[in-house]
Amino acid sequence: MTPPFLPGLKTKRPGNRRLVQPLVGLAIILISLTPLHGQKRGYLPGHVINLEGDTIRGQVRDRHPGPFTDLYSRIRFIPKGKRRRQKLAPGAILGYRAGMREYVTVPLREESAFFRFRYVLDPGAERVFLRVLRRDGPLTYYHREFIHDDNSYLDYFPLLHLQGKPSMVRVTQGILGLKRKRLMEYFRHCPELVRAIESKELNEPDSVYEFYLERCGAIR
Repeated sequence: MTPPFLPGLKTKRPGNRRLVQPLVGLAIILISLTPLHGQKRGYLPGHVINLEGDTIRGQVRDRHPGPFTDLYSRIRFIPKGKRRRQKLAPGAILGYRAGMREYVTVPLREESAFFRFRYVLDPGAERVFLRVLRRDGPLTYYHREFIHDDNSYLDYFPLLHLQGKPSMVRVTQGILGLKRKRLMEYFRHCPELVRAIESKELNEPDSVYEFYLERCGAIR
């Protein structure tokens, strides 16, 4: 039965309303996803420094995003204003920044003999990524990051490098604490630091670093 016509009464069209609501919802979703398109998953704002020393800004990803971490042997880089992704090995750049993390590439050769490890700066060695924690005057504090094979856990060990030295020194040996003999040998030009390490006055990498800057910086 056809409903009676009532003058002045505007009838609603439920069909049009049902069509508009999904379109509005779709528009909201597309707008919310716009930042995700510009910031690709796992990428951070940063830059790379090419072999000529030029800084190129863009987006950087150096590890696999997700529950199981994996450090890339070649970082992923998308230059600003470009879409094409590049894969860059340590030998192709001097360094990079990903968010707040800074890295340099260093030709580093690891030597071991009777559980004694040395980290030699060798121009002929393969370059590796080292994270820069601090750089003050002649002393630089690095982290050598790595992944545990058994549980995909990201870990690191600290390295110190004194400008002009042909090698770096590993500061700790896991839960065993400071590698005191190696540190005492590396910083033997500063007797005050050697005594502080030997007497166990210093027990952390940061304290060794700060002590050197405060007491030994002028001694070379």
